[in-house]
Order: sequence, then C-alpha cells, then structure tokens
Amino acid sequence: MDRRQFLRSSAASGVAAAVGAGTGSTVAWASPSGSAGFAGGPATAAPGGRYPQGVVSGLESPTTTVIWTRVQPPAGGGDIPVQWAVAEDAAFDVIVASGSTVATAGADHTVKVRVEGLAPGRAHAYQFFAVGAYSPVGRARTLPPVGSAPDRLRLAFGSCHNYGTGLYPAHRAIAAEDLDGFVFLGDYIYESSGIAEDLGSVGDLFVPAPRADTTQRATDLTTYRAKYKLYRSDPDLQANHANHPLLPVWDDHEFRNNYDRESVAADPTRAAAAYQAWFEYMPVMPVDGGTRIHRSVRWGNLAELFLLDTRQYRDRHVGGILNLIFVDSPLQTEGRTMLGDAQRQWLFDGLSTAERDGVRFKLLGNQVMMAPLRLIDLDNDPLRGIFPTLARNAGLYLTDDPWDGYQWERRAVLEHIRDAAIGNVSLLTGDIHMFWTAGLQPDYDDPASPVVANEFVGGALTSTGLDVVGDLADVLGEGARNLSPGFAYTDLRRKGYGVIDIDGTTGTQTVEYRTVDALRFDGEPVTSARFTTREGSVDLTVEEF
Repeated sequence: MDRRQFLRSSAASGVAAAVGAGTGSTVAWASPSGSAGFAGGPATAAPGGRYPQGVVSGLESPTTTVIWTRVQPPAGGGDIPVQWAVAEDAAFDVIVASGSTVATAGADHTVKVRVEGLAPGRAHAYQFFAVGAYSPVGRARTLPPVGSAPDRLRLAFGSCHNYGTGLYPAHRAIAAEDLDGFVFLGDYIYESSGIAEDLGSVGDLFVPAPRADTTQRATDLTTYRAKYKLYRSDPDLQANHANHPLLPVWDDHEFRNNYDRESVAADPTRAAAAYQAWFEYMPVMPVDGGTRIHRSVRWGNLAELFLLDTRQYRDRHVGGILNLIFVDSPLQTEGRTMLGDAQRQWLFDGLSTAERDGVRFKLLGNQVMMAPLRLIDLDNDPLRGIFPTLARNAGLYLTDDPWDGYQWERRAVLEHIRDAAIGNVSLLTGDIHMFWTAGLQPDYDDPASPVVANEFVGGALTSTGLDVVGDLADVLGEGARNLSPGFAYTDLRRKGYGVIDIDGTTGTQTVEYRTVDALRFDGEPVTSARFTTREGSVDLTVEEF
C-alpha cells in the first residue's frame, strides 16, 4: 500500500499528555493512503489483527480529548511501545499532537491517552502505530469553548447490549448517524455466562441465541477483561466507537446483577477487578484517581450533560419484586440514597450552577428508571378515610432496583429542580430493556405538583426484555400507559436506541426512538416515536409511527 510521509513536531503544534512514557516526542507519521472512517462515513474496522478491539475516543473538555486502543501483543507478550497522532484531517496532513506511550501487560495492553492543547469545538482524526501496524482511524472531538453558543447538540443514547442475546445492528446504525457523541448508560458487558443464567433455564426456551458468548462467568480481572475483549471484537460496535466519541457510565452487570454498596463491601476483590477492567477499556480518566465516574460535560451554553452513578453508592436493596407501600415502608425512609450524599450534592450544585450560568438545556445520563412503575395505586381519598396514616404515594410497585426503591431521594432531586427553578431538564435512561417516556413530578399524587422534567428510556440495544412474551408485550405496554402515574409512551417489545437533538437556533429539543431487529444483520433502523419540547416548557408533543 502506498504511504505518505509526514514529519511533525508535537511540541510545535500541540501539547500531549499520555498515560505511559515518552509523551510529546517528535515522530515521523506514516499513515495509510486513503484511511477511512473520519469524515466519510462509518469506519472500517475488520476484527482481528494487531488492534482486535478497534479504537474509541472520549469527550472531556474544550482543549482535551481521550483516545484509546488495545494492542494485541506478539507471542510472548510483554510491554509494547506505541506511537499515536492526532490530526485535523483523516489524511493526517496537519498533525496537531503526537507522541508515544507503552501498552503494558499490567493494563492488558490497553492504551489510553489524554491529548491536551487542542483547538476547541472541532473534530480530530487520531491513529496509533505499534509492532509495525497502524490502527483504524478514529474520530475524536473537543467540547465547544466555554461560554460559546453552539447551534446544535446531537447525541445517541443506549444501554444493555448483551453479546449472547443479539447482534449489533443498532451499533451499525449509530455509526452512520450524524452525531456529536454516543452516551452509553450501562451494562456494557454482562458478567454472567449466558442467557440461561440471566433468565434461568427457561430463557433458552423463549430466546433464540443468535451467537455464543464464549467467555466464562466474570469473577476476577482475567475474566472481566475477557468479556470486554469479546464485546469489542464486534465490527459494528467498533464502527460506532471509531466514528463517535463515547460517554459511558456503568450500571450493575459490569460487576454483578443488582449490586449496591454492601455488595462492594462484601466482595471488594471482585469489585476492584470489575472496576479496573472498566477503566482499562473505557476512554475515561478517573475523576479523583479512584472509582468515581459521575461527571459532567458542558456544550457551550446550549446544554450540560450530567453522567450519574446509581450503583456503587446506593443503600442496600430492601425489597425485590412486588413491593407494597401502605402505611410504612423502608423504601421511603428519609435519607435512603441511591446517589450517596456527596454525589447528590454535586448534582444539586451542578444543576444550579448550570442554570445560573445560562446553560439552556440540562441532561441527566441516568442508569435506572426514575418514573414510578406503580402497578396498583392505593393513594386515594377513600383509603385515606379508612387509614389516616396511609403512606404518601401508597401502592404496589414492581421492583426496588430503580428509583422506586429510593423514593425519598427521587422526591429530593425533583424538588430541587422545582425549587431552584431549573428549566429544560431531561433524563436519558437505560437498564430496563424497554422504551418508556414520562413526565416527572415531585409528588405524582398531588394534582398541583408540577411536571419538572421529562424522562426518555431508550430501550436495550440487544438485551432480553418482554419480547420473550411476544404479542402480550404490546398489551402490557398499552396497560402501562394507563397506570397512576401513567406514561406518555411505551414500547416493551422492540430493541434499539434513542437520539436527542437540541437545536439552539429554534430552542427545540427532539428525542427519537430508533428500533432494530437484533436477531438479524439486515434491515434498517426504524424511527418508532418522536418527542418534541420547546425551551421553557415541559409539554411534550408525541408522534408515533
């Protein structure tokens, strides 16, 4: 293949800081002629080779970005010198930063580089070179300048892509979208050994397995790493990551199902292995050097995205499936927390600061559903006449794992949004493997309690939900819309993802749900619903297709 030689000094054109050694060195960069994937459509990322997990970047600040890859070591392993370059164009005619680092055996030969000194508000190409081979070209970008007024922000969001329960046409579709980034809301891997373990042996009877998860149950660092290597080997996932910066948070399956802080304390070695593997494979730098992942990114004065952690700080589960709240319930205990005191205060302060700074839209990347899923409403006047001590928002709730299990804190978050007059708040949510949309009120049994935010639950990319019951899922979905409180939209059957588009010129926010057939490679994504809100209003215009 023809190669063109480009000699650039990173010291002259940008400052780079890397995790590893030898940063900021002068390199001669030879990039393959006609490298694909930066501006001309989805990247080509054939599985295997020296970079079997592809490349991915992370959004961080107006002048920095994070770029990632993993190098497959030659026989014998050992540490591997790696060169990298960031350019203004996919041909690498104008290299703005370059340097070298080391893919160490101690980090599973992953490479994560924080590149500094970049121009704000623009896309960049990046590439790695190791052991005589170039990586695919990826696209990174920097955030807009502080205080700027961007015209648009467009993000895809999704969660739950169990490798064994579906193919990745959703990732292929996201790769082709015109986006500023991809928000992944958790369950990037499933620690279990397959669908039979996830659903019990009955799962194999109802859910066809389109491909096998050949790894074993993840319980230590080696087996957690094996999960990430397997998931990242998929070419459609690689194409998504090569084309769009990733904004990830974890949920439960990155460690184990439905865990809480007591689970971490009970098995610290396994938890440490799970967290280490996540940080090794994600383009995210720890905020404080530990396991904190909650952070925010601001898109000029147009929007700020707050990425939450609703797992490692939460109080222990006290219910399970079908929880009755009647006169008293531990699910409503004052101070019971999912976020932890420090993260909750961080969120309150961040939302208030964003409002004070004139940030127009506020987004919460939230793992588990905040909208109540109350199957039976017991908070009514006749019952209160009989039981004067009836609990607030009494009823039968489906499960304690989402915000229904932490009702005091849910009300505290929504009351802060109301009392601080924080406008244009939307939650982007994952976890539940279905599409839901609802307005959120601090007290959903008080007609005077206002809707202060809207929640958009973006389905699952592949993971099994009520699709196992076929047409009955549609019936249940229609029934769910009429619960108290109800939902503006439900789709309990299909797989897919969401796209949020904020137009700064018109002050319009649009969310669209895209559905795919995760059991097939062919077919195009279908837009199943669209939700439109105007700046200054929580009223939803709902279109179903």
